[in-house]
Amino acid sequence: MLLERLLTPKEVAEILGVSVAWVLDHSSRRRPLLPSVKLGKPVRFRRGEVEEFIRECARIRSEEHTSELQSLTNL
Repeated sequence: MLLERLLTPKEVAEILGVSVAWVLDHSSRRRPLLPSVKLGKPVRFRRGEVEEFIRECARIRSEEHTSELQSLTNL
């Protein structure tokens, strides 16, 4: 089995367009929770899980937008 290279917090921050502090906060305690791999003290990320995190955030945002539109049309 070939192991994928894990991403650093800096690489994930660049992908998401956020700070490294944001990535670290969301990998340990903040919502939405960003899945991570802890290797002792260092934290690393699987690319596929980062991509899924992006899709899930987009899905939630889309559902919130749809809900807002529905509530406006029910006025």
